[in-house]
Amino acid sequence: MLEFKVHDGDNEVVLQFEHSLLALSKWEANSKKAFLTLQGKTPAELLDYFRCMIAPGQDPDLVYRMSPDQLDKLEKYISDTQTATTFMKEATGKRSGDIATSEVIYGWLVGLKIPFHPVETWHLNRVMVLVRVVQANNEPPKKPTREEALNDWQRVNEANRKFFGSEG
Repeated sequence: MLEFKVHDGDNEVVLQFEHSLLALSKWEANSKKAFLTLQGKTPAELLDYFRCMIAPGQDPDLVYRMSPDQLDKLEKYISDTQTATTFMKEATGKRSGDIATSEVIYGWLVGLKIPFHPVETWHLNRVMVLVRVVQANNEPPKKPTREEALNDWQRVNEANRKFFGSEG
């Protein structure tokens, strides 16, 4: 969660933001388009997403009172991985044609038996890493190549020869 102080008239208010699956689903419901695409967002679209990120019970219109520096920090927060987990190769969902809309991500959670609560309020990048980790853990063991199987057989055979004192 990220917090910023803004002025609302004579009062100073602390706004709380969370880049989460819940915020993503709100934005996509309003805009009727996918957020997690390679296409850039207009300033108006980003501001609308920031409004969706505000914690419940807070006035989303206070986003318009934020400084440019605060808005830049909010954009960086969205890009932050929020995890130390790394992957050897990139994976994008179950099918290469999937665009990761909120419904697709909720579908992944259902398919992987990951409960929505509290995951839907986590930083979205952590949710995506969790999905990838569970997918990787659920993959069947990799079948050895022919060369790996032959090398393994040869290693076992040599160990058996030594153990039994045989030459063939």
